[in-house]
Amino acid sequence: MTIPTLETERLVLRAPDLRDADRYIAYKMSERSKFTGGPIDREKAAGQFMAIAGQWVLRGYGLFMTALKDAPGDVIGGFGVFHPYYQKEPEFGWTLYDAKYEGKGYVTEAMRAIIPWSWDVMGVTTAQSHIDEGNAPSAAVARALGAKPDPEETKIANAPGGEFANHYTHVNIWRHHKGALT
Repeated sequence: MTIPTLETERLVLRAPDLRDADRYIAYKMSERSKFTGGPIDREKAAGQFMAIAGQWVLRGYGLFMTALKDAPGDVIGGFGVFHPYYQKEPEFGWTLYDAKYEGKGYVTEAMRAIIPWSWDVMGVTTAQSHIDEGNAPSAAVARALGAKPDPEETKIANAPGGEFANHYTHVNIWRHHKGALT
């Protein structure tokens, strides 16, 4: 199996590598990770990083580690398709590991390269983004990528027995459709 390297004007999106683990673990242990299930301890974060890498082997797609072209060894975040075993649908997801990279358009730029690549690889025509209530920056990215709120799936996911029934906050489901990205 070969994990592709995608490039945009400013970014390199590549396979996870052990050299990225410390950056990911530091992020997951920080308060910044509150919208992605954190903060968590070092051991759990390390396990999650390994699972991110493993998803590529099991699914053929996953999260790309992303760096600026002018600093290729400095990973700024993970972007791509998150599809753990328990999720029925793939999720387009994005995470900037440090606030200094916010507001520069990196997430939208990365996802505009990943989304077209991913449709054929995933073999589906729709995907979700799970965005915690109050995470306005991620909702703005979803909107910029052509996604729309999915009220029915949001209701199901947050209801008793749903995927986010015991989550600390309400999770909104945004729906991406193949061809909606402009």
